[in-house]
Amino acid sequence: MINNKFKPLFVINIVLITILAAFFIFNFLQSDKKIVYVDNIKLFDNFIMTKEMKRIGEKEFNARKLSLDSIYLKLQSQTISEENKKIIMQQFIQRKEALEQFNQNFASEESLKIWSRIHDYVDEYSKEKGYQLIVGSENKRTILFADESIDITNELLLYLNKKYEGLE
Repeated sequence: MINNKFKPLFVINIVLITILAAFFIFNFLQSDKKIVYVDNIKLFDNFIMTKEMKRIGEKEFNARKLSLDSIYLKLQSQTISEENKKIIMQQFIQRKEALEQFNQNFASEESLKIWSRIHDYVDEYSKEKGYQLIVGSENKRTILFADESIDITNELLLYLNKKYEGLE
């Protein structure tokens, strides 16, 4: 008599366990592309914003370098007095240091801005695609193994550039 009461509960438990197992297996099989990776260097170097900032930086650097070169030419002149030479040498040293400082600051500040923009876009992209984790590496040096099928660098780069240009 007691066995008859527990048989329906036993069957219900088996059915529920089977349904739960099927649910977890289904979710596991569906999540095969929730973790992907990108090549950080390729992503950064081929992002349109990076190329634009590089052009702007080179233009400014070249203008400053031209100014420095003109001071250097004055220093090479044989007609300049020693007193003027000292003044011009100080100008040359100051401008050379300013050029070096500009170079360091520009690269650092612009890289931070670019990475900030990339992170914002990647956040949106990962939500759209349902990715739980996007791992960034530099030519796979920090990853021991990754199947090429989960490398989304080109796909993400296309998204970033479209987003940056206002096309996405």
